[in-house]
Amino acid sequence: MRKAIALAALSSFLLCLLAGYYISLWMGERDKQMAVEAESLDVLQTPKEINAQTKMIYQYFYTSDRVTKEQIEPAPDFLQGLNLEQLKSVYNGWQVVLFSPERVILRCSIDGLSSESFILGEDEGYLAVFYEDGNKAVRLKERTDVPLSALPDGEAQQIREGLRVTGEENLAKFLADYMS
Repeated sequence: MRKAIALAALSSFLLCLLAGYYISLWMGERDKQMAVEAESLDVLQTPKEINAQTKMIYQYFYTSDRVTKEQIEPAPDFLQGLNLEQLKSVYNGWQVVLFSPERVILRCSIDGLSSESFILGEDEGYLAVFYEDGNKAVRLKERTDVPLSALPDGEAQQIREGLRVTGEENLAKFLADYMS
């Protein structure tokens, strides 16, 4: 009697094991087929690229006070024509939240307080960095060696009007972009 129960239990175990194996094979084939179909749909869709009408939305998350600030601006000339992978290589360290020809949302985390704000502007014809002091007065932080005349007209105009940059990291990134 014990042998019959043991044999039945072993047979049931092997049958369940075999059934699980075949089900996993079937599921794997189904997943592969779905992946092929998804790739086919991606190929049929038109490629997504940034264009002159794309709105760039920059979200800055400040870890110290857990505040998120958002900055919306038109896509700069150097981003136009880029696809998602190319954008990721330009904005290394940023999270791409949304990518479409209509709008792109980029998010980064910044160690510090949300009140760190700078303004890129013009001082004696050169790219300059300003900051707001505690009384909301704008003060010169530094003047670079980059003449505004060396920048594309659209970017130079944005800087003449005052381009707000939030956080030291973003300031360094903007300055590196303009100085290269």
